[in-house]
Amino acid sequence: MKILAIDLGKFNSVCCFYHSKTRRAKFLTTPTTREHFKTVFKDCGADLVVMEACGPSGWINDLAESFGLTTLACSTNEEAWRWANVKRKLTKTMRSN
Repeated sequence: MKILAIDLGKFNSVCCFYHSKTRRAKFLTTPTTREHFKTVFKDCGADLVVMEACGPSGWINDLAESFGLTTLACSTNEEAWRWANVKRKLTKTMRSN
């Protein structure tokens, strides 16, 4: 499965292109504009587009669907997204190395 995960920002967004079979990821920083996302969606070939639910996620979701992409918007206000619930944080990993 090819997943496009987007970390949306007011001015710039980061796209992570992830292939679940090879576990490879490629990152792209792009301006948060329709023109740039049209290019991203046209060429991505993703099976699923995942983004956080926030201000620009509405029009980005509609734009992705216009390219025939399946989308999923996640609410980051849920309990599962809280840092207090993360068992393995980067700081712990760095200290153990």
